[in-house]
Amino acid sequence: MSDEERRKRAAEQEARALRALESIMNGGDLGKETLDLSNEYSEGVWARFTTWFRGLRRPKA
Repeated sequence: MSDEERRKRAAEQEARALRALESIMNGGDLGKETLDLSNEYSEGVWARFTTWFRGLRRPKA
């Protein structure tokens, strides 16, 4: 992953977190917002791990 892609992903994550905070401050459901953020993060980590693992299992040419 390039530096540009990392910066873009970080900016998207920050924007999502700020929207969640704003929602919570305006009376949103704290549990739902934190669970949603946690799930998004976990899914991203799991996707990167599976991509890495599949790369290990590929036969070397």
